[in-house]
Amino acid sequence: MTEPIISFKDFGFQYDSQSEPTLKHINLDIYPGEKVLLAGPSGSGKSTLGRCINGLIPQSYPGEITGAATIAGHDIKDSSIFELSFSVGTVLQDPDSQFVGLSVKEDIAFSLENDNRSQTEMREATAKWAKRLDLKPLLDHTPQGISGGQKQRVAMAGVLIDESNILLFDEPLASLDPASGKASIELIDHLSRQQGLTVIIIEHRLEDVLQRPIDRLVVLQ
Repeated sequence: MTEPIISFKDFGFQYDSQSEPTLKHINLDIYPGEKVLLAGPSGSGKSTLGRCINGLIPQSYPGEITGAATIAGHDIKDSSIFELSFSVGTVLQDPDSQFVGLSVKEDIAFSLENDNRSQTEMREATAKWAKRLDLKPLLDHTPQGISGGQKQRVAMAGVLIDESNILLFDEPLASLDPASGKASIELIDHLSRQQGLTVIIIEHRLEDVLQRPIDRLVVLQ
């Protein structure tokens, strides 16, 4: 039987700054290649669970963990954000907040530069993902000077270039109009099927996400 790529067993988390746990008794297994939508009201812990998946908890958001959580075989208690970044790529709701390059091509290649990859490798990988996400005409533009939908595709290319097996979207439709949101959901669906990725979508605009098939809807109360 296939092992889960993400596993939470009776998991709980309480931020140091809060008096009550945000997450309690979470039991969830997500398997390779699944596309899962995390939903729930504001304050239910959706983003907190996402931070557990990409390693921001407990590394950047200290607090008390109960139970167990493993991501791609790594116990989150003992793993750095850097270690988990090889398995989990995160696209934030505000792409501007994760841009670091002066041009689109610099931003897409940034993670490979951090990994000390050669210039040839970076050029080839950047060209590959720019083609797949229809970004080639924009490579010399500044990330801040393109549309919201284009910014999101640049952010996606910047995490996909690392060949992560898990792709986490934290409210990807928050800054997009309905037409751009629909195009984004169609692209996410295409990538999940074409690349065999495990995709986690945290979103409150359920009607937009559900325009394309998902494997599971997980609702946090």
